[in-house]
Amino acid sequence: MSSEASTMSREVLSESPRPRGVLDRIYAGVAKGSQYVAFAALLVMMFVMVAEVLMRYFVGEPLGWNISLIEKILLPGLVFLGLPWAYSVGAHVAAELVYDRLPSGVQRVLDWAARVLLVVCVVALAYAGMLAAAEAFALGSAPPPLSSQVPVDTWIWRSFLPVGAALMLVLVLIDVARSSPTSRSES
Repeated sequence: MSSEASTMSREVLSESPRPRGVLDRIYAGVAKGSQYVAFAALLVMMFVMVAEVLMRYFVGEPLGWNISLIEKILLPGLVFLGLPWAYSVGAHVAAELVYDRLPSGVQRVLDWAARVLLVVCVVALAYAGMLAAAEAFALGSAPPPLSSQVPVDTWIWRSFLPVGAALMLVLVLIDVARSSPTSRSES
């Protein structure tokens, strides 16, 4: 994405005293919510790993369920529900060394091509994740009783991908609306 789009995103996320529009408030709310979920997942993951080490080496009784919790719930939550926040702060790969040296017309074309590609990819992610979650729900997929896995239905953690992708799509579409020629002429 262009540096202009990521600058606008950072301005929306900063605590500025100027009044913001509805799209800016939605953007900031989705990005902040995603940030809090990602941080909470990371924090819980850290506490679970520390508890596992303490239980294993000082008590002699490992938790057993910690790997299931981390790999099935916390890590997918961190990655997929953190997507909108990562997008909003520009935590994606960018080739600014080349991009910054291109003429502004070429930059605009590349920005739009990148946005179209991003929308297509995010919609594909949301669709594939929705199919996986719906299949797990329809099959009633859950860990076997008395196993070392966390007893959470599979569709719950499989829904993290379509939810995260849908929220990221909201942010991308808001960026598209902000960068459209009509929105620039109005401001």
